[in-house]
Amino acid sequence: MGELALVYGEAATGKTTAVIQAAAAIASKGFKVVYIDSDRSFTQQRFDQIASRRSADVSELITLFFPENFSEQRKIVESLENYVTGKLGMVIVDSISSLYRAAFSGPESVFNLNRDLSRQVAYLGELASSHKIACLITSQVHSRLQPPTADIEPVARRTVFHFPRIILRINKTPKPRVREFVLERVDGVDTARNSCLVSLQEGGLADAAV
Repeated sequence: MGELALVYGEAATGKTTAVIQAAAAIASKGFKVVYIDSDRSFTQQRFDQIASRRSADVSELITLFFPENFSEQRKIVESLENYVTGKLGMVIVDSISSLYRAAFSGPESVFNLNRDLSRQVAYLGELASSHKIACLITSQVHSRLQPPTADIEPVARRTVFHFPRIILRINKTPKPRVREFVLERVDGVDTARNSCLVSLQEGGLADAAV
């Protein structure tokens, strides 16, 4: 509790499954969750699969928001203080960058968009620290040319990497349902990238057989 964490990876790597599973786990302990679904990735069917028999009970503890644009996402994020109580355990934004990226086709300047994204991530970091709430954000990625091979990085990497004290990258593997979870930062310190293999199943994420 009390830290901002970033999860990033390519499409279909399991980012949304990971955060839905986190929401269900926190709610099952009796804490409330605020879930901002900017990607429109949260579905009741997927939640029911992951939460299983607990679904009906824990779903009542999860407040969902579906912002239509980046400006609306900013307003929701900046209003989160209104939802802070002793029972609020987690805030999730999935993903922090999708509506930011979509806003580039609109009238807003790049400077304003970058400023707003930075304010949102900074606000979440401060919210986590001051109220001892777990804040979890995901990010879309784009390709970065890094000879001799290409790599990926989060959209607006400088901003989304600056504030989180925990950073987790999810990689695809040769096995279709197996993902590599790479811990890139913990407690604000960049790590030697410890990793583990995780199986993506109907009921969520589980340890993968070696």
